[in-house]
Amino acid sequence: MSKQPPAVSKFTLEWADFDIEPFDGVVDGPTLDDVRAITRHLALATTGFVVLALDDEHFIQVTFAEPGDGEAGFQLELRDGGPERHFESDDDFVDNVAVVSAFEAFFAGPRAAAERGAWRAMGDETE
Repeated sequence: MSKQPPAVSKFTLEWADFDIEPFDGVVDGPTLDDVRAITRHLALATTGFVVLALDDEHFIQVTFAEPGDGEAGFQLELRDGGPERHFESDDDFVDNVAVVSAFEAFFAGPRAAAERGAWRAMGDETE
């Protein structure tokens, strides 16, 4: 029995500003393995961002903390509709394991990522 190739997804995976190869790229219809590889690759870089998008209103993205923030880690955002549904991780900085996990959940379904983990509205600093 031959192995079937992975099904093409409805997502777009984009990354840029990496300081190591591959520096940037776009994959239309990425597999879960593509998503895992690029989000794990981000941990090896010192700059860059990754976005997994269903469309302009449904995406998850991660970037490095801004220089001078005083903490190491990644900043994770999720958009599940319009501007009122744009969230950031309740933890200001997350590690790469949390990033990969969040991207896997989003790949399973945008709502899965929203229901998994703690999120707060963008700009909401209340605890």
